[in-house]
Amino acid sequence: MEKSYYLAKMTWQEVESRLDECDIVLFPIGSTEQHGPALPLDNDHFVAGRFASMSADRLWDDIKVTVAPTIAYGYSPHHMEFKGTVTLQESTLANVIVDVCSSLAQHGFTKIVLVNGHGGNGTAISNALHILRDMGSAKVYHIDWWAMASDKIEEVATKPVFHGCDMETSVSWYLGQRVLEDRRVDEPGRDLVPGFIGADMADTGMRINTTWSMKEISDSGVVGYSTKATKEKGEQVAEVVVDRIVSFIREIAGQ
Repeated sequence: MEKSYYLAKMTWQEVESRLDECDIVLFPIGSTEQHGPALPLDNDHFVAGRFASMSADRLWDDIKVTVAPTIAYGYSPHHMEFKGTVTLQESTLANVIVDVCSSLAQHGFTKIVLVNGHGGNGTAISNALHILRDMGSAKVYHIDWWAMASDKIEEVATKPVFHGCDMETSVSWYLGQRVLEDRRVDEPGRDLVPGFIGADMADTGMRINTTWSMKEISDSGVVGYSTKATKEKGEQVAEVVVDRIVSFIREIAGQ
């Protein structure tokens, strides 16, 4: 049987039949923003969509989850100094998430899993989850794909781990993204306050936060060492992400 898990490619009658089989839907969320000279603007929504579809594909034989269309725009004002970036307001993004999830819930999807590809979306997603909880129409979960494999990233990635870096480039490359190999750059980034505020997701010692723009910490839009990226490293991280998303879906499917 054809693996038909994309909501947008189904008819309304096919959706009705699918809901008789499984009421779980994966909902990818990304951004359209600069990722340095080597990665395209669609990287965050490309990666989120790929992780959702790969997870659905792996589950297909016994759990027929559905994959909703990806939100291609996110909260990215800190990248707006780089051409091509498009940003939503946080309230706009939160409202879109609420509206989409409410629609899915109305049709009978009782478990909605947000697969997020952009760190800047975190506050909007959190706000949306609180609103949706109060509405009580479906159980909504939030996954940041990189958090699903933080231990493997720590093991294989060259630090700093932040934006357009070794880790992000490696994973994107393995997933089939367009990577301009000869334009990869190494730029470790500038700390805003040395010892207190820096750009490295893997550095648990940097605990103080503030607002900033990418131009303050990077000239190229990259923070990290993208020349260190390989498809092999990307495979190691990506397979852990998919394995753990699949394990999570199996767990909630039995609830």
